[in-house]
Amino acid sequence: MNRKSVWWFIPLPALAMWVGWGVRGQLGHWTGAMIPGALLGLALSILLKGKRFSPGLVVGLAASGYGFGAAQTTLQTAGYLMATNHDHVVKLGISLPGLAIKGGLWATFVGLGLGLALVAYLYSKRDIVIGLILLVVAFYAGWWVIDRPKLIYFSVDRPEIWGGLLVGVIPLLAWVTVRGRTRIPLRLAGYAALAGGIGYPFAVSLAAAGINFTHIRQDWWKLAETTFGACMGAGIALGTYRIQDQLPFDDPREPRTAPQVRPWDAILGAALAVAGTEALARDVLPWIILGALLWGLAFYSAKVGWQIGVTMTFFGTVANLVDFWSREQKLGHSVLLWALAGFATLVVAWKVARWSAAPQGAGVRKAFLSLLWAIVGLSYMVSFINRAVLRPPAGAVAAAGGQWPYLVQIWHRVLVVEGGFTVAAVVLTWLVFQISHRQQEKS
Repeated sequence: MNRKSVWWFIPLPALAMWVGWGVRGQLGHWTGAMIPGALLGLALSILLKGKRFSPGLVVGLAASGYGFGAAQTTLQTAGYLMATNHDHVVKLGISLPGLAIKGGLWATFVGLGLGLALVAYLYSKRDIVIGLILLVVAFYAGWWVIDRPKLIYFSVDRPEIWGGLLVGVIPLLAWVTVRGRTRIPLRLAGYAALAGGIGYPFAVSLAAAGINFTHIRQDWWKLAETTFGACMGAGIALGTYRIQDQLPFDDPREPRTAPQVRPWDAILGAALAVAGTEALARDVLPWIILGALLWGLAFYSAKVGWQIGVTMTFFGTVANLVDFWSREQKLGHSVLLWALAGFATLVVAWKVARWSAAPQGAGVRKAFLSLLWAIVGLSYMVSFINRAVLRPPAGAVAAAGGQWPYLVQIWHRVLVVEGGFTVAAVVLTWLVFQISHRQQEKS
Protein backbone atom coordinates (compact mmCIF):
# COMPACT_ATOMS: atom_id res chain seq x y z
CA MET A 1 0.00 0.00 0.00
CA ASN A 2 1.38 3.42 -1.00
CA ARG A 3 1.46 5.42 2.23
CA LYS A 4 1.42 8.79 0.47
CA SER A 5 -1.64 7.82 -1.57
CA VAL A 6 -3.44 6.60 1.53
CA TRP A 7 -2.87 9.85 3.36
CA TRP A 8 -4.27 11.76 0.42
CA PHE A 9 -7.25 9.41 0.19
CA ILE A 10 -8.48 9.30 3.79
CA PRO A 11 -8.60 12.97 5.00
CA LEU A 12 -11.30 14.17 2.59
CA PRO A 13 -13.99 11.57 3.52
CA ALA A 14 -13.02 11.61 7.21
CA LEU A 15 -13.20 15.40 7.56
CA ALA A 16 -16.35 15.57 5.42
CA MET A 17 -18.02 13.12 7.79
CA TRP A 18 -16.69 15.06 10.78
CA VAL A 19 -18.54 18.15 9.57
CA GLY A 20 -21.59 16.27 8.30
CA TRP A 21 -22.17 14.36 11.51
CA GLY A 22 -21.67 17.50 13.58
CA VAL A 23 -24.20 19.48 11.55
CA ARG A 24 -26.56 16.52 11.78
CA GLY A 25 -26.60 17.21 15.53
CA GLN A 26 -27.77 20.77 14.82
CA LEU A 27 -30.40 19.74 12.27
CA GLY A 28 -30.78 16.12 13.13
CA HIS A 29 -34.34 14.85 12.90
CA TRP A 30 -36.05 13.62 9.72
CA THR A 31 -33.40 13.36 6.99
CA GLY A 32 -30.51 14.72 9.08
CA ALA A 33 -28.49 11.50 8.83
CA MET A 34 -28.40 11.94 5.05
CA ILE A 35 -26.06 14.95 5.43
CA PRO A 36 -22.89 12.99 6.30
CA GLY A 37 -23.82 10.25 3.83
CA ALA A 38 -24.19 12.70 0.95
CA LEU A 39 -20.86 14.37 1.74
CA LEU A 40 -19.18 10.98 2.04
CA GLY A 41 -20.54 9.79 -1.30
CA LEU A 42 -19.46 12.98 -3.07
CA ALA A 43 -16.01 12.92 -1.43
CA LEU A 44 -15.38 9.34 -2.55
CA SER A 45 -16.64 10.17 -6.04
CA ILE A 46 -14.03 12.94 -6.24
CA LEU A 47 -11.29 10.55 -5.14
CA LEU A 48 -12.36 7.79 -7.53
CA LYS A 49 -12.29 9.98 -10.63
CA GLY A 50 -11.16 7.89 -13.57
CA LYS A 51 -13.06 4.79 -12.46
CA ARG A 52 -16.25 3.70 -14.18
CA PHE A 53 -19.15 4.23 -11.79
CA SER A 54 -22.17 6.47 -11.42
CA PRO A 55 -21.62 9.35 -8.95
CA GLY A 56 -25.39 9.78 -8.75
CA LEU A 57 -25.82 6.21 -7.58
CA VAL A 58 -22.94 6.55 -5.12
CA VAL A 59 -24.28 9.71 -3.48
CA GLY A 60 -27.89 8.47 -3.55
CA LEU A 61 -27.12 5.17 -1.83
CA ALA A 62 -24.64 6.67 0.62
CA ALA A 63 -27.00 9.45 1.72
CA SER A 64 -30.07 7.27 2.12
CA GLY A 65 -27.96 4.44 3.56
CA TYR A 66 -27.40 6.35 6.78
CA GLY A 67 -31.14 6.62 7.26
CA PHE A 68 -31.41 2.92 8.13
CA GLY A 69 -29.23 3.30 11.21
CA ALA A 70 -30.73 6.68 12.10
CA ALA A 71 -33.98 4.94 12.97
CA GLN A 72 -32.22 3.27 15.93
CA THR A 73 -32.52 4.66 19.43
CA THR A 74 -29.01 5.41 20.67
CA LEU A 75 -29.10 8.20 23.27
CA GLN A 76 -30.30 5.97 26.10
CA THR A 77 -27.61 3.43 25.23
CA ALA A 78 -25.05 6.23 25.37
CA GLY A 79 -26.65 7.39 28.62
CA TYR A 80 -25.58 4.15 30.30
CA LEU A 81 -21.97 5.13 29.58
CA MET A 82 -22.29 8.83 30.43
CA ALA A 83 -24.47 8.21 33.54
CA THR A 84 -27.18 10.52 32.15
CA ASN A 85 -30.10 8.08 32.30
CA HIS A 86 -32.71 8.17 35.07
CA ASP A 87 -30.61 6.27 37.60
CA HIS A 88 -27.33 8.10 36.76
CA VAL A 89 -25.45 4.79 36.93
CA VAL A 90 -22.72 3.70 34.51
CA LYS A 91 -23.46 0.27 33.01
CA LEU A 92 -20.58 -0.74 30.78
CA GLY A 93 -22.02 -4.19 30.11
CA ILE A 94 -25.01 -2.62 28.39
CA SER A 95 -23.54 0.55 26.92
CA LEU A 96 -20.34 -0.65 25.22
CA PRO A 97 -21.82 -3.69 23.41
CA GLY A 98 -24.94 -1.70 22.52
CA LEU A 99 -22.98 1.21 21.09
CA ALA A 100 -20.67 -1.14 19.17
CA ILE A 101 -23.58 -3.04 17.63
CA LYS A 102 -25.60 0.07 16.79
CA GLY A 103 -22.61 2.02 15.50
CA GLY A 104 -21.54 -0.92 13.39
CA LEU A 105 -24.99 -1.37 11.90
CA TRP A 106 -25.32 2.37 11.26
CA ALA A 107 -22.20 2.27 9.09
CA THR A 108 -22.78 -1.16 7.56
CA PHE A 109 -25.65 -0.02 5.36
CA VAL A 110 -23.55 2.81 3.96
CA GLY A 111 -20.62 0.53 3.19
CA LEU A 112 -22.97 -1.94 1.55
CA GLY A 113 -24.66 0.83 -0.46
CA LEU A 114 -21.33 2.20 -1.65
CA GLY A 115 -20.16 -1.25 -2.65
CA LEU A 116 -23.35 -1.87 -4.63
CA ALA A 117 -23.03 1.51 -6.34
CA LEU A 118 -19.42 0.90 -7.38
CA VAL A 119 -20.20 -2.49 -8.97
CA ALA A 120 -23.74 -1.76 -10.10
CA TYR A 121 -22.91 -3.05 -13.60
CA LEU A 122 -22.86 -6.58 -12.18
CA TYR A 123 -26.52 -6.53 -11.19
CA SER A 124 -29.81 -6.33 -12.99
CA LYS A 125 -32.64 -4.25 -11.59
CA ARG A 126 -34.39 -7.51 -10.78
CA ASP A 127 -31.43 -8.57 -8.61
CA ILE A 128 -31.65 -5.34 -6.62
CA VAL A 129 -35.42 -5.59 -6.15
CA ILE A 130 -35.13 -9.16 -4.85
CA GLY A 131 -32.32 -8.13 -2.50
CA LEU A 132 -34.35 -5.24 -1.09
CA ILE A 133 -37.37 -7.48 -0.57
CA LEU A 134 -35.14 -9.91 1.34
CA LEU A 135 -33.91 -6.99 3.45
CA VAL A 136 -37.40 -5.80 4.41
CA VAL A 137 -38.84 -9.27 5.11
CA ALA A 138 -35.83 -10.34 7.18
CA PHE A 139 -35.86 -7.02 9.04
CA TYR A 140 -39.39 -7.57 10.31
CA ALA A 141 -38.57 -11.17 11.22
CA GLY A 142 -35.59 -10.00 13.27
CA TRP A 143 -37.59 -7.20 14.86
CA TRP A 144 -40.34 -9.65 15.85
CA VAL A 145 -37.94 -12.19 17.36
CA ILE A 146 -35.33 -9.91 19.01
CA ASP A 147 -36.54 -6.33 19.39
CA ARG A 148 -40.24 -6.62 20.10
CA PRO A 149 -39.87 -8.99 23.11
CA LYS A 150 -36.66 -7.14 24.17
CA LEU A 151 -34.71 -10.37 23.99
CA ILE A 152 -31.47 -8.35 24.07
CA TYR A 153 -32.13 -4.76 25.07
CA PHE A 154 -29.79 -1.76 25.29
CA SER A 155 -32.16 1.10 26.24
CA VAL A 156 -34.28 2.22 29.19
CA ASP A 157 -37.79 2.43 27.79
CA ARG A 158 -37.56 3.11 24.05
CA PRO A 159 -38.34 0.61 21.28
CA GLU A 160 -35.33 -0.76 19.40
CA ILE A 161 -34.76 -2.05 15.87
CA TRP A 162 -31.11 -3.14 15.92
CA GLY A 163 -32.09 -6.82 15.79
CA GLY A 164 -34.19 -6.21 12.70
CA LEU A 165 -31.36 -4.34 10.99
CA LEU A 166 -28.86 -7.09 11.82
CA VAL A 167 -31.08 -9.92 10.62
CA GLY A 168 -32.17 -7.88 7.60
CA VAL A 169 -28.73 -7.01 6.25
CA ILE A 170 -27.42 -10.60 6.35
CA PRO A 171 -29.56 -12.06 3.52
CA LEU A 172 -29.08 -8.89 1.46
CA LEU A 173 -25.30 -9.17 1.78
CA ALA A 174 -25.40 -12.88 0.95
CA TRP A 175 -27.64 -12.31 -2.06
CA VAL A 176 -25.56 -9.54 -3.67
CA THR A 177 -22.31 -11.42 -2.98
CA VAL A 178 -23.54 -14.59 -4.68
CA ARG A 179 -25.51 -12.91 -7.43
CA GLY A 180 -22.81 -10.43 -8.44
CA ARG A 181 -19.94 -12.89 -7.87
CA THR A 182 -18.03 -10.13 -6.13
CA ARG A 183 -17.01 -9.44 -2.55
CA ILE A 184 -16.73 -5.67 -2.94
CA PRO A 185 -20.08 -4.85 -1.24
CA LEU A 186 -19.28 -7.36 1.52
CA ARG A 187 -15.78 -5.97 2.05
CA LEU A 188 -16.92 -2.35 2.19
CA ALA A 189 -19.73 -3.31 4.56
CA GLY A 190 -17.13 -5.06 6.74
CA TYR A 191 -14.80 -2.05 6.83
CA ALA A 192 -17.75 0.20 7.63
CA ALA A 193 -19.05 -2.09 10.38
CA LEU A 194 -15.61 -2.21 12.00
CA ALA A 195 -15.23 1.58 11.82
CA GLY A 196 -18.69 2.20 13.25
CA GLY A 197 -18.44 -0.53 15.86
CA ILE A 198 -15.18 0.86 17.23
CA GLY A 199 -15.89 4.52 16.55
CA TYR A 200 -19.18 4.89 18.38
CA PRO A 201 -18.11 3.51 21.78
CA PHE A 202 -14.85 5.45 21.49
CA ALA A 203 -16.62 8.70 20.62
CA VAL A 204 -19.15 8.40 23.45
CA SER A 205 -16.35 7.50 25.87
CA LEU A 206 -14.66 10.80 25.02
CA ALA A 207 -17.86 12.66 25.76
CA ALA A 208 -18.35 10.75 29.02
CA ALA A 209 -14.80 11.57 30.11
CA GLY A 210 -15.33 15.24 29.32
CA ILE A 211 -18.61 15.42 31.22
CA ASN A 212 -17.58 13.44 34.29
CA PHE A 213 -13.87 14.17 34.72
CA THR A 214 -13.34 17.76 33.58
CA HIS A 215 -14.71 21.09 34.65
CA ILE A 216 -14.70 22.48 31.11
CA ARG A 217 -18.14 23.75 30.12
CA GLN A 218 -18.39 22.69 26.50
CA ASP A 219 -20.68 20.72 24.19
CA TRP A 220 -19.17 17.31 24.84
CA TRP A 221 -21.85 15.47 22.90
CA LYS A 222 -20.80 17.44 19.82
CA LEU A 223 -17.32 15.98 20.30
CA ALA A 224 -18.89 12.51 20.30
CA GLU A 225 -20.85 13.22 17.11
CA THR A 226 -17.94 14.59 15.14
CA THR A 227 -15.54 11.88 16.36
CA PHE A 228 -17.98 9.14 15.39
CA GLY A 229 -18.41 10.70 11.96
CA ALA A 230 -14.65 10.99 11.40
CA CYS A 231 -14.09 7.36 12.45
CA MET A 232 -16.69 6.10 10.01
CA GLY A 233 -15.40 8.33 7.21
CA ALA A 234 -11.82 7.16 7.71
CA GLY A 235 -12.78 3.48 7.92
CA ILE A 236 -14.98 3.53 4.83
CA ALA A 237 -12.34 5.54 2.94
CA LEU A 238 -9.69 2.96 3.84
CA GLY A 239 -11.95 0.16 2.63
CA THR A 240 -12.62 2.02 -0.62
CA TYR A 241 -8.90 2.61 -1.11
CA ARG A 242 -8.21 -1.11 -0.67
CA ILE A 243 -10.76 -2.16 -3.32
CA GLN A 244 -10.26 0.63 -5.87
CA ASP A 245 -7.87 -1.43 -8.01
CA GLN A 246 -10.68 -3.94 -8.58
CA LEU A 247 -12.88 -1.27 -10.17
CA PRO A 248 -12.85 -0.87 -13.96
CA PHE A 249 -11.28 2.24 -15.49
CA ASP A 250 -13.35 4.73 -17.40
CA ASP A 251 -12.17 4.86 -21.02
CA PRO A 252 -12.13 8.55 -22.06
CA ARG A 253 -12.01 7.48 -25.74
CA GLU A 254 -15.43 5.85 -25.51
CA PRO A 255 -18.04 8.29 -26.87
CA ARG A 256 -20.85 9.10 -24.50
CA THR A 257 -23.97 11.14 -24.92
CA ALA A 258 -24.41 13.74 -22.19
CA PRO A 259 -27.82 13.38 -20.51
CA GLN A 260 -30.26 16.13 -21.37
CA VAL A 261 -31.40 18.52 -18.66
CA ARG A 262 -35.07 19.43 -18.75
CA PRO A 263 -37.17 21.64 -16.45
CA TRP A 264 -39.08 18.53 -15.42
CA ASP A 265 -35.90 17.13 -13.87
CA ALA A 266 -35.86 19.96 -11.34
CA ILE A 267 -39.59 19.76 -10.63
CA LEU A 268 -39.55 16.00 -10.12
CA GLY A 269 -36.35 16.21 -8.05
CA ALA A 270 -37.84 18.81 -5.73
CA ALA A 271 -41.10 16.86 -5.50
CA LEU A 272 -39.21 13.69 -4.56
CA ALA A 273 -37.25 15.56 -1.90
CA VAL A 274 -40.40 17.05 -0.37
CA ALA A 275 -42.37 13.79 -0.54
CA GLY A 276 -39.57 11.75 1.06
CA THR A 277 -39.08 14.24 3.88
CA GLU A 278 -42.82 14.51 4.50
CA ALA A 279 -43.13 10.72 4.64
CA LEU A 280 -40.60 10.72 7.48
CA ALA A 281 -41.90 13.80 9.27
CA ARG A 282 -45.46 12.47 9.37
CA ASP A 283 -44.48 8.83 10.05
CA VAL A 284 -46.10 7.68 6.82
CA LEU A 285 -43.35 5.14 6.14
CA PRO A 286 -40.67 3.65 8.39
CA TRP A 287 -37.16 4.09 7.02
CA ILE A 288 -36.71 0.38 6.35
CA ILE A 289 -39.36 0.70 3.63
CA LEU A 290 -38.65 4.27 2.55
CA GLY A 291 -34.91 3.59 2.40
CA ALA A 292 -35.45 0.45 0.32
CA LEU A 293 -37.65 2.47 -2.05
CA LEU A 294 -34.99 5.19 -2.35
CA TRP A 295 -32.28 2.62 -3.10
CA GLY A 296 -34.48 1.05 -5.75
CA LEU A 297 -35.24 4.43 -7.36
CA ALA A 298 -31.52 5.33 -7.40
CA PHE A 299 -30.73 2.07 -9.21
CA TYR A 300 -33.51 2.81 -11.68
CA SER A 301 -32.02 6.20 -12.62
CA ALA A 302 -28.71 7.92 -11.83
CA LYS A 303 -30.50 11.27 -12.16
CA VAL A 304 -32.86 10.22 -9.39
CA GLY A 305 -29.88 9.13 -7.29
CA TRP A 306 -28.43 12.64 -7.58
CA GLN A 307 -31.72 14.17 -6.47
CA ILE A 308 -32.04 11.77 -3.53
CA GLY A 309 -28.48 12.35 -2.39
CA VAL A 310 -28.26 16.13 -2.74
CA THR A 311 -31.71 17.69 -3.15
CA MET A 312 -33.49 15.56 -0.55
CA THR A 313 -30.61 16.10 1.87
CA PHE A 314 -30.79 19.86 1.29
CA PHE A 315 -34.57 20.09 1.68
CA GLY A 316 -34.56 17.93 4.80
CA THR A 317 -31.97 20.23 6.37
CA VAL A 318 -33.84 23.40 5.40
CA ALA A 319 -37.11 21.88 6.61
CA ASN A 320 -35.54 21.26 10.01
CA LEU A 321 -34.46 24.90 10.14
CA VAL A 322 -37.90 26.20 9.15
CA ASP A 323 -39.60 23.90 11.65
CA PHE A 324 -37.20 25.11 14.35
CA TRP A 325 -37.91 28.77 13.59
CA SER A 326 -41.66 28.61 13.06
CA ARG A 327 -42.78 25.94 15.53
CA GLU A 328 -40.24 26.01 18.36
CA GLN A 329 -38.92 29.58 18.26
CA LYS A 330 -42.04 31.35 16.91
CA LEU A 331 -39.88 33.43 14.59
CA GLY A 332 -40.99 34.63 11.15
CA HIS A 333 -44.09 33.85 9.13
CA SER A 334 -44.53 30.11 8.69
CA VAL A 335 -46.06 30.24 5.20
CA LEU A 336 -43.37 32.59 3.90
CA LEU A 337 -40.58 30.49 5.39
CA TRP A 338 -41.91 27.29 3.81
CA ALA A 339 -42.37 29.06 0.48
CA LEU A 340 -38.74 30.21 0.56
CA ALA A 341 -37.62 26.70 1.48
CA GLY A 342 -39.58 25.27 -1.45
CA PHE A 343 -38.16 27.81 -3.89
CA ALA A 344 -34.59 27.21 -2.69
CA THR A 345 -35.11 23.45 -3.09
CA LEU A 346 -36.37 23.91 -6.64
CA VAL A 347 -33.25 25.93 -7.47
CA VAL A 348 -31.04 23.23 -5.92
CA ALA A 349 -32.87 20.51 -7.87
CA TRP A 350 -32.19 22.40 -11.11
CA LYS A 351 -28.50 22.79 -10.25
CA VAL A 352 -28.29 19.12 -9.32
CA ALA A 353 -29.78 18.16 -12.68
CA ARG A 354 -27.10 20.24 -14.41
CA TRP A 355 -24.32 18.77 -12.23
CA SER A 356 -25.49 15.26 -13.09
CA ALA A 357 -25.05 16.08 -16.80
CA ALA A 358 -21.61 17.66 -16.36
CA PRO A 359 -18.34 15.72 -16.75
CA GLN A 360 -17.86 13.51 -13.70
CA GLY A 361 -15.15 15.53 -11.96
CA ALA A 362 -16.63 19.01 -12.44
CA GLY A 363 -20.18 18.14 -11.45
CA VAL A 364 -19.15 16.21 -8.36
CA ARG A 365 -16.81 18.95 -7.12
CA LYS A 366 -19.49 21.63 -7.50
CA ALA A 367 -22.06 19.48 -5.73
CA PHE A 368 -19.71 18.69 -2.86
CA LEU A 369 -18.60 22.26 -2.22
CA SER A 370 -22.11 23.69 -2.63
CA LEU A 371 -23.68 21.21 -0.22
CA LEU A 372 -20.82 21.59 2.25
CA TRP A 373 -21.07 25.37 2.52
CA ALA A 374 -24.88 25.27 2.46
CA ILE A 375 -25.10 23.03 5.52
CA VAL A 376 -22.45 25.06 7.37
CA GLY A 377 -24.47 28.20 6.66
CA LEU A 378 -27.70 26.56 7.81
CA SER A 379 -25.96 25.48 11.02
CA TYR A 380 -25.00 29.11 11.67
CA MET A 381 -28.64 30.11 11.23
CA VAL A 382 -29.77 27.62 13.88
CA SER A 383 -27.12 28.79 16.31
CA PHE A 384 -27.49 32.55 15.95
CA ILE A 385 -31.07 33.18 14.82
CA ASN A 386 -33.14 32.05 17.78
CA ARG A 387 -35.06 33.56 20.68
CA ALA A 388 -32.17 33.16 23.13
CA VAL A 389 -30.16 35.60 20.99
CA LEU A 390 -32.83 37.82 19.41
CA ARG A 391 -35.30 38.04 22.31
CA PRO A 392 -33.42 37.14 25.47
CA PRO A 393 -35.45 36.90 28.71
CA ALA A 394 -34.97 39.94 30.90
CA GLY A 395 -34.30 37.78 33.97
CA ALA A 396 -31.52 35.86 32.22
CA VAL A 397 -29.91 39.09 31.01
CA ALA A 398 -30.01 40.58 34.51
CA ALA A 399 -28.59 37.41 36.06
CA ALA A 400 -25.69 37.47 33.60
CA GLY A 401 -24.88 41.08 34.42
CA GLY A 402 -26.12 42.75 31.24
CA GLN A 403 -26.73 42.22 27.54
CA TRP A 404 -23.14 41.63 26.43
CA PRO A 405 -22.18 39.24 29.26
CA TYR A 406 -25.37 37.34 28.49
CA LEU A 407 -24.50 37.03 24.77
CA VAL A 408 -20.95 35.92 25.62
CA GLN A 409 -22.42 33.30 27.94
CA ILE A 410 -24.77 32.07 25.20
CA TRP A 411 -22.25 32.21 22.38
CA HIS A 412 -19.06 30.89 23.89
CA ARG A 413 -19.96 27.24 23.27
CA VAL A 414 -21.62 27.92 19.94
CA LEU A 415 -18.63 29.82 18.58
CA VAL A 416 -16.34 26.89 19.25
CA VAL A 417 -18.64 24.52 17.37
CA GLU A 418 -19.44 26.81 14.44
CA GLY A 419 -15.85 27.98 14.22
CA GLY A 420 -14.76 24.35 13.99
CA PHE A 421 -17.23 23.71 11.17
CA THR A 422 -15.97 26.75 9.30
CA VAL A 423 -12.30 25.83 9.62
CA ALA A 424 -13.08 22.28 8.52
CA ALA A 425 -15.04 23.55 5.50
CA VAL A 426 -12.09 25.76 4.49
CA VAL A 427 -9.70 22.82 4.79
CA LEU A 428 -12.06 20.58 2.80
CA THR A 429 -12.31 23.20 0.05
CA TRP A 430 -8.52 23.36 -0.11
CA LEU A 431 -8.28 19.56 -0.21
CA VAL A 432 -10.76 19.33 -3.10
CA PHE A 433 -8.75 21.74 -5.22
CA GLN A 434 -5.46 20.06 -4.31
CA ILE A 435 -6.80 16.61 -5.19
CA SER A 436 -8.27 17.90 -8.45
CA HIS A 437 -4.93 19.50 -9.33
CA ARG A 438 -3.06 16.26 -8.64
CA GLN A 439 -5.55 14.31 -10.76
CA GLN A 440 -5.09 16.73 -13.66
CA GLU A 441 -1.32 16.40 -13.43
CA LYS A 442 -1.52 12.61 -13.56
CA SER A 443 -3.88 12.68 -16.53
